[in-house]
Amino acid sequence: MTETGENEFMADDWATLQRLLYRDSWNEDLGRHRSPYVFRGMTNTDHTLRTSLQRFVGDSNKWDLEVHLLRNFRQYARQEIDQPESPFHLMALGQHHGLPTRLLDWTYSPAVAAYFATGGSPDTDGVVWAVDYEAAHERLPDYFEELLDELGTNMFNATMLYDLMTRVIEQTRENNRQLADRRTLPMLDVRDVLEEFSKQRGEDYIVFFQPPSIDQRIVNQAALFSSMANPRTSMDEWLEDHPELFWKIVIPAERKREFRDKLDQANINHRTLFPGLDGIAMWLKEYYRPSNSQ
Repeated sequence: MTETGENEFMADDWATLQRLLYRDSWNEDLGRHRSPYVFRGMTNTDHTLRTSLQRFVGDSNKWDLEVHLLRNFRQYARQEIDQPESPFHLMALGQHHGLPTRLLDWTYSPAVAAYFATGGSPDTDGVVWAVDYEAAHERLPDYFEELLDELGTNMFNATMLYDLMTRVIEQTRENNRQLADRRTLPMLDVRDVLEEFSKQRGEDYIVFFQPPSIDQRIVNQAALFSSMANPRTSMDEWLEDHPELFWKIVIPAERKREFRDKLDQANINHRTLFPGLDGIAMWLKEYYRPSNSQ
């Protein structure tokens, strides 16, 4: 194992990769290996943790497009989906199908993250990000932490976040004596909820949450999402300001093929991570690709 910089390690071989992926997994309180980290695999170390919404908005500064995208996605996808349970459910669904959102994909599984990191160009190093979500959640405003304590959990889901935001909105309206302006689901709506979620209460913060089990892909990938409170905030820069919350594993380009083959033998591959004909086809293409093929 080579330490290439603060919080960054090089996985020179398979054994080192395994040690790094399960680094700090022992939970003394539980007496079991239960890691507080979530993982994200990326095919190129030059890639940043920019969201699809940040790339979509670019330099235009038109952040109001987020609400328009979500509102119209709900409108035109109605024949394809059940009524989303909340705006966070809607965001997760949109992210899952390629809509620009403020979310980033993560996984509880270090092996799944490693599989994604070993894809892409065979000439570029891959990277696995590991973030301590429990420690990150300790930086949330008090009412977020109070909900986690109330429910006896350390992870949000889409319904919990929506219930929390509606509780805060309703309380604000009661305080302002605007009860007559109450609206009900689903039109308490994307804009109201995201505006409340994005309000700055001191330092910016990040929330990790589990999406609904939209399909088997979500389940097989042990997927979850993150969102910065402010959709403009660069997660890379935020994490650099909080180095105690993360570390990275660099996978050398020359080790990608080996690591991917070994993950495949451990049944971490496109066939299992992307259930269906597309995943089977991709898995077969990789499995039978000649060694000298790109």
